[in-house]
Amino acid sequence: MDAEPYLRLSGRIRAAGDLAELAFVLCNETRALVEYRQAAILVFGSGGRATLMTHSGLAAVDANTPFALWIAEAATALRPALPMPPASAAPLAATAASVPERLAAGWSEWLPGHALLFPLGGPDGVLRAVLVLARDEPWPHELEEGSPERWLAAAAQAGGHAWWALSARAPRAAERAGALLRSRTLWALAAAALLLLAVPVREYALAPAEVISLASEVIAAPQAGVIRQMRVKPNAMVRKGDVLAEFDDTTLRNRLAVARASMATARADFLQSSQRAFERQEARAEMGQAEARVRERETEIGALAAEMARQQVLAPADGVFIYSHPDDWAGKPVQTGERIGLLSDPARLGVQAWVPVADAINLAPGAAMTLLLRVAPLQPLPATLQYASYQVVDSPEGIAGYRVRGSLDAPAGVARLGLRGTVRISGESTPLGYLLLRRPVAALREWCGC
Repeated sequence: MDAEPYLRLSGRIRAAGDLAELAFVLCNETRALVEYRQAAILVFGSGGRATLMTHSGLAAVDANTPFALWIAEAATALRPALPMPPASAAPLAATAASVPERLAAGWSEWLPGHALLFPLGGPDGVLRAVLVLARDEPWPHELEEGSPERWLAAAAQAGGHAWWALSARAPRAAERAGALLRSRTLWALAAAALLLLAVPVREYALAPAEVISLASEVIAAPQAGVIRQMRVKPNAMVRKGDVLAEFDDTTLRNRLAVARASMATARADFLQSSQRAFERQEARAEMGQAEARVRERETEIGALAAEMARQQVLAPADGVFIYSHPDDWAGKPVQTGERIGLLSDPARLGVQAWVPVADAINLAPGAAMTLLLRVAPLQPLPATLQYASYQVVDSPEGIAGYRVRGSLDAPAGVARLGLRGTVRISGESTPLGYLLLRRPVAALREWCGC
């Protein structure tokens, strides 16, 4: 046989850039030396088990198909009989009789009758893979000089050496990594990173916030009763003395009418008693009782009139009346002192936020705050922290945190009552490394209990 096909194949083997390319060349281009029906390469793992890597005519293989699982078991069973490289380049001829009985039944289903197995290994004597060539005709028992099978064995030996060389790249990469670790450049980068972690920065906390009024007054029910209607719209500007809400006064008005009727009757009795007192001496005692009943009715009417005056909730000052919705209050019974709404001064704006417990820093009064409203994220509003609660409370979103309140330094502009956004609270100066590692270190201490 001419050596030209072998030279071309060995050149392709040497030009392979990785194991996948080398396996493709050995599985598909060895047909230039000898004819066969199927070719496959199986890789041996650390435990000696084989795995199908490449099959002739296929760009990619699935190692979990029935054929791949069967041929992997067959190669694992034949592994002890394979000659160990590089002592011998002779292949192993195998048939259905060469494998265990449980695998022999599937030989005729998955492979032709005769297979030739070429071990792939390098100078270190480690068997890394095996090249399987199968066809219907028997393979020769002796590799004669110049025969295609002899050239094929030489190509497999070259492929084993190339496989060893490509597999040995990882240790060389590790050696290069170790040399790089020992280089001055890496040490300089590590020192620069440590210096960067020591740079002082301000720690901060981000929290959801809303614009509130710092001068607010709770509007509460002056007495128990049923609200008939709300006289102003939500978030409306009101003046001092404006009627905010009205109570249902039907029962009270009826009681006042009855009291006035009783008053008229008492006055008529008192008039008759006073006239009889001029005629009879004993009528003077009746006149005193009638006068007492008149005073009692006057007191009752005065009390009812005062109660009628409380049926209207008046604004104690100028401001914005904040409450939910008129339909939520119409016909609603309330108790004395129950909150109806909030009267806020829109000229004294501030910010209220809820800092989550996990993000809390040292919230000292006077700390700088920056409010970023959702309606104007490009216009930060400066603020100053006034106080922070010492006790954890639930925020409107249901997250446990500390309630903080601050005053806006420049309340004019886009800020108005009820707007929401995010506030950034600045804390004390601290190293950058502490800011980056504070939460991981806290989580580690919680986990280990130290």
